[in-house]
Amino acid sequence: MRLAGGIALGLGAPWAQAELHWGPAWDDYRLTLRPGEATEAFGPLWGSERSDGSWLWRLSPFVSHIEDPAIQRSEYEVLYPIFSYGRFGGEYAARFLQFFEFTGSTTPDDEAKDRKTLFPFFYYQKSTNPTNGYCAVLPLYGHLRNRLFRDEVSFVLAPLWVSSKKRGVQTDNVLFPFFHSRHGAGVQGWQMWPVVGSESKEITYRLNNLEEREVVPGYERQFFLLPFFIHERTGIGTENAATSWYFFPAYLQTRSPEMDYTSVFFFAHRTNRVEKFSEWSAPWPFIGWANGPGKTARRIWPLWGRASSPSLESDFLFWPLYTHRGLTGPTLRRDRTRMLYFAYSDQHLVNTANGDDYRRRDLWPLFTWRKELNGQSRLQVFAPVEPLLPTNQSIERLYAPIWSVYRAEADPKTGQASQSLLWNFWRRDVTPIRTRTSFLFGAVQTQKTASGRQWRFLWRSFNARSRSRIEPP
Repeated sequence: MRLAGGIALGLGAPWAQAELHWGPAWDDYRLTLRPGEATEAFGPLWGSERSDGSWLWRLSPFVSHIEDPAIQRSEYEVLYPIFSYGRFGGEYAARFLQFFEFTGSTTPDDEAKDRKTLFPFFYYQKSTNPTNGYCAVLPLYGHLRNRLFRDEVSFVLAPLWVSSKKRGVQTDNVLFPFFHSRHGAGVQGWQMWPVVGSESKEITYRLNNLEEREVVPGYERQFFLLPFFIHERTGIGTENAATSWYFFPAYLQTRSPEMDYTSVFFFAHRTNRVEKFSEWSAPWPFIGWANGPGKTARRIWPLWGRASSPSLESDFLFWPLYTHRGLTGPTLRRDRTRMLYFAYSDQHLVNTANGDDYRRRDLWPLFTWRKELNGQSRLQVFAPVEPLLPTNQSIERLYAPIWSVYRAEADPKTGQASQSLLWNFWRRDVTPIRTRTSFLFGAVQTQKTASGRQWRFLWRSFNARSRSRIEPP
């Protein structure tokens, strides 16, 4: 049968693909940004992916599971962040509301550790090395290792007595944080906070990564009625030792070989002899200007401001309505433009050595878009959470499918691309040899290859090929 207009249709033509394309009820498709296959069903609720031996399934927004036997990885998330469990090799972690935590690991020297935490009250660790075991019940009594940002912590009736150690410096507190003494690693100090305190560190030495001996600078600090009266000397033992006096807010002064800074009731002047510029603030931070080869700046905050140096530039207009910041390094250029904090963000990183670039744009809550260093790109509409938590893969995996009414992915290196509207109600997949489109629960489908175009209406197949002239029936 031939139709006027140059289209030839043949009933019963074979359909090249065996996958089911009934979106949003059910849709099978190949992944665009990496090798593998995926299935989505019941709109945004169910999804699974299979790629390079790994497997992921989710029931949004309730639960997700990842399994990767090749690297011994297994993860479960239930109503994230309420509960999560993960295992990677010899390590595991189970967390409930980020307050209950059960973790375990095996170190390279075969030391096994099991840790239980009920933050902030209970801390327990069992280890095959008895010296690394501990138990603590806050505020009654306990001893910790490598917890709370300290190498060691001991306490009795906290805050009555708390002792901690970090990088060889031990701090003993009575009625934390009001009274403490500090010693170790060249440090000596004491304080009766905020009334008076004194601390000093002598010049010490350490080996760097090249096994070379390098100086660890010393310092001296004293305060009285903090923050009103402070005196300190920093960089002792280096070529840029600095002395500072703070009589807040009336007078602040810093003197060093590289820089002089003086402030009187927030009217400030700075001279930088290394970067060669002079800067005034009258008063800080509202009005300021700087001149010199190392820095040029003009600022009337919050109305307008601009500053530039050989490696850094920044601008703002009606802050925080519009801000821009650019940083140039030896091999990297980074630019960040924002409007109303996170309402709009444009981040651009360029490897100046080879020209590769990464870019991400977010317009909250409408969309998020990013292009990776390898050229792959992804667009999502809507995005109520992603601009706020841009690197959270759990949100992207478990919750984003619910509000992603439109998605578009592309990989220019492989020539693959895909678009999905309303959870595959309409979907288009492109490869170098084929373009496939599905619409309305698969009732209307097209597939274009080098041999021509195929159609499906109500799950029946047709062939279509172009004619250069209209032929009579």
